Amino acid sequence: MADFASKHVTASCRVADVGSYDVNGTFRAIFAHCEYVGLDIVPGPNVDRVIAPDYFGSDMFDVVISGSCMEHVQNLHTWADQCVALTKPGGMLCIIVPHGMSGAPEHRHPVDCWRVWPDGMKWLFSDLEILECRADRCDTVMIARRRATDTRPSLPPPRSVR
Repeated sequence: MADFASKHVTASCRVADVGSYDVNGTFRAIFAHCEYVGLDIVPGPNVDRVIAPDYFGSDMFDVVISGSCMEHVQNLHTWADQCVALTKPGGMLCIIVPHGMSGAPEHRHPVDCWRVWPDGMKWLFSDLEILECRADRCDTVMIARRRATDTRPSLPPPRSVR
């Protein structure tokens, strides 16, 4: 995440960290030069705003990050769509998730549902300009840009949140 921040993040940007609850560390210090907003489905350490699992709000950010959260999401497609909806047109996303060969044991926070490889990540975020998508020793890492021409409005809240 530090490499992503040094290459793609400017000092005046707004950063949303999806799944920011501090289980074993946070990204807040990496983005200390930005307006950092931690989002999660439960209140706790490093969480600035509690969100619904299927609706992250209508706010938009220059940068959306998520590290080791995606595997805990039950509705993966809705989660991916909400991450994109949080991102301003022209904004950046960085998603990091363990893959199947990481050897990471099952770890429920509160559930453990997925392992995602680069092909799956590219498919989930196919509307974006994928700048990098790779599997390293433990994780799949995707860096992408929401196209500046993508002016779709934010997703409306689902019926369960209205």
